[in-house]
Amino acid sequence: MKKTILFVVTLFLLFTPFQAHSQPPKVFIDSLEPSDPELKEQVKKITQVDKVLNSLIEDLREKYNSFDSNTDQETQKAIRTDLASLILLKVVLLRDLPYEQLEDLLNETYDLLPGEFPIEAIWGDVHFSKKDFENAIIHYENALNKNPNDINTIGKCAMAYFQKQNHEKALEYAELYLAKNPNEFFFLWIAGKCEYEQSNFDEAIDYLEKALEVCKDKNDSKTIEEYIRRAKEALASTGDFTQDEDQRFVITFAGDSANDIGDITFDMLNDIYYDVTNLLNYYPDVRINVVFFQTDDYYKEGKNWSAASTAGIKIMVPLKSGYKSEDYVKGLLAHEFTHAIINLKTNCRAPMWVHEGLAQYQEYSTENGSPESLRSDFEGTLQRDFIEGELFIPLDKVPAYIGSSDRKNVNRGYIASYLAIRCMADNYGEQSFDSLLAALGKGKDIREAVKEATGSEYSDFQEEYKEWVKNL
Repeated sequence: MKKTILFVVTLFLLFTPFQAHSQPPKVFIDSLEPSDPELKEQVKKITQVDKVLNSLIEDLREKYNSFDSNTDQETQKAIRTDLASLILLKVVLLRDLPYEQLEDLLNETYDLLPGEFPIEAIWGDVHFSKKDFENAIIHYENALNKNPNDINTIGKCAMAYFQKQNHEKALEYAELYLAKNPNEFFFLWIAGKCEYEQSNFDEAIDYLEKALEVCKDKNDSKTIEEYIRRAKEALASTGDFTQDEDQRFVITFAGDSANDIGDITFDMLNDIYYDVTNLLNYYPDVRINVVFFQTDDYYKEGKNWSAASTAGIKIMVPLKSGYKSEDYVKGLLAHEFTHAIINLKTNCRAPMWVHEGLAQYQEYSTENGSPESLRSDFEGTLQRDFIEGELFIPLDKVPAYIGSSDRKNVNRGYIASYLAIRCMADNYGEQSFDSLLAALGKGKDIREAVKEATGSEYSDFQEEYKEWVKNL
């Protein structure tokens, strides 16, 4: 019997860049006003970090450091407020610098006025601008503890949770925002997308249709219409569906498939959960959605040749008769769950070779008992093209290979990704995966991330990988 070929496609459908008419909340608009009226007027004229601003800060630091038991509380508070105000202004003006260069200034403002709303809000903005959404959320929620009704910060929480793919929390904040601004297109879109990602298709359609009503841009309208179409098709395809969940997964089964595969699916996913989270050192605080589609309906969502796909943290699997074995299905789910964890840990910033290399590494460990046991249908290509033919695919070219219409090139792209990850594991240990993904999650590019994980420049690592393959 001819062996079914497994391919897996990862879809990246997170934020869609809508046109200017949509109005997401703004960052760096909060400020802390000085208490001194004269200083307040001076501050209005400061547009850059210069000698004037630095001199004002140093003068106030001297006054602050000269406090003694005779300094009255009102004077102390005024000096602390003025100093914190100027330091916070300096942070905003220097916001394009790396976070490490701003951290001491932010800590100084916090020590002066612990927990003040503008300090927490701007601290969150600094993290958000660096794409460190996890820490942004901490400070935004601290700010909301001080001012629970600040609509701009509520909106930023929704955006940050959405980027973290925590759709439950993103929806919670989006609905708070919409309670005060029911026709705000941007948050109708977020709410609809969150419901969609949680497989709540009726609710998704409701929000998306409202977004379409207030949408003023033709291109945006086309995007919304496409999501409405997908939601309606998904609703039809899961038809008489059942849904089950535990603390880690929410699984939607089309038809009566839960009766056949429900228990075994949870058992497999929970086994996989520990393997993948331990390998990548990431333990999600959100539940992963898994949707089992009727086969024909699945292929409206994924590519015709794919056995499963992952969009963000939603795993989509077609129901097939004749799956080869339980190990095969477990390997498939391990592959997809790895994609989901990579998306969470990196905020969807991992390049394709990292995604597909790590997903295969875990798939083969799960299905074959070792990451070194390559898929049998890849072995001939590996031997003929990579070892004997010394084929080298630069890692930046992997997307072109995997996206090719030539099946042989698709195979080569997957194999190249897998080999690069195998090389990294052999030369630097599996702990290098954690360093690589953590760096990407902090907003660093792949060259910086590889340097953190291996100590080597990106070009040097590719040369190492090239030589490593020759020695297989």
